[in-house]
Amino acid sequence: MSSHLIPKYLPRTLVRKNPPISTPRIFNTPTPRTPAAGFSTRAAIGKAAAAAAQFPHTQRRLFPRASLSNRRTHTHERRGYATATPADALIEDLTEQYGVARDEFEIASEETDKRSVYASADREAAVEELHKLKNMYAAAVEGEYGEEIKRRVGSRVRELEQGVMALEARALEDH
Repeated sequence: MSSHLIPKYLPRTLVRKNPPISTPRIFNTPTPRTPAAGFSTRAAIGKAAAAAAQFPHTQRRLFPRASLSNRRTHTHERRGYATATPADALIEDLTEQYGVARDEFEIASEETDKRSVYASADREAAVEELHKLKNMYAAAVEGEYGEEIKRRVGSRVRELEQGVMALEARALEDH
């Protein structure tokens, strides 16, 4: 489609009647190089100056500076951030012990699937770590933040307990 046909298809408001006020300057034109050195004779300009030259319309400030009248001058209005509760410390300890017990369970599960010599010892280690986790969980639930700990950790403890029970049942079936 040739350029003289474009105004025919555009609405009147989009057709430019006058040429642009100034032609854009192009700084990317190649300059002659000296054959001996191979360096450009073009003067080096900084990145900011090059960007400003290529895009002069972006030099204006996108967000005007705030004046003193619209800045907040009250220091007593502070945003309240979430603070750690004692329950968070207990949950972190339980999560660490859960990670250890889960790792032992996964190792025991792999060794049981392989029917290796170490499978029974790994299952015992998994059961031992699960008992440590359950004791820590029972002590934490009896405390002041019991409901929150039950809500945040209880399902993982039950899931791991069921997994270890299923692993023991699977080991008994294999023998």
